[in-house]
Amino acid sequence: MNLRLPSGDVRVCWQPPDLPSSRSIGAWLPAILLFILTLCSCSGSQRGGYGYADNPPTNRTALVAWQEWTRFGRSTVVYGGHAGGYTNRSGLNEHSEPLSSRVGDYWGSCGHPEWNGNTGGRPWSGAFVSWVMQQSGASSFPTAGRHGQYLASLYDREYRGHSTAFLLHAPNEYAPKSGDLVCSGTAGASWRYASAAMAHRRIDNTASHCDVVTDVRGGFVQAVGGNVKSSVTMSLYPIDGRGHLAPAPGKLWMMVVENRST
Repeated sequence: MNLRLPSGDVRVCWQPPDLPSSRSIGAWLPAILLFILTLCSCSGSQRGGYGYADNPPTNRTALVAWQEWTRFGRSTVVYGGHAGGYTNRSGLNEHSEPLSSRVGDYWGSCGHPEWNGNTGGRPWSGAFVSWVMQQSGASSFPTAGRHGQYLASLYDREYRGHSTAFLLHAPNEYAPKSGDLVCSGTAGASWRYASAAMAHRRIDNTASHCDVVTDVRGGFVQAVGGNVKSSVTMSLYPIDGRGHLAPAPGKLWMMVVENRST
């Protein structure tokens, strides 16, 4: 006995899930925006503000300083704001090799290759700046182991109209940029309005430290200097709304040296 089964087309259709209505999206929108803003804030706290730039600078002088900072382990100190001069990151010590010999290279640029990171009583921050300038091709920079010595020489050249490769500015007159020097000293910016002879003496006798600016962002000047925390260290100094150096703990700003050579 043959049975005939009824035949017919059977079709299976996929039904997409209900999409959220515009009203439900609107209810969730504030939470979504808050989440995005939180992510941005976290990223900014690591790479902006108190953070340093991971990308090497394009200015030649700044690049040489930045590379030495990396060689020494990227020691970092933050000044101003809520930081108050704390050590954000410790670097490698000047007394360990091969870094002690590297300090000897800095001294060699100033005519003292016999000194190195283990030579007592020889602060090498001035030699570091001189070496950086020499390596970056700033041939007109007067190499010297003391900051006051090369700054006074730069002042004399500018005063006599002999050179425009480096120009000296009071801290409230000029916004530092990559490749410039930011310098502190016990006489502050009083040299700016003194006679030429007096200005020379004040700069030579009272300049205490200079750093090479590698970047300016997030409300800070990022500047690399030698013999800071017994290493090559990047310091983050606050700036005001015009980009000028702002007061920083333990710093009396003397000048900003504009670097036009590189």
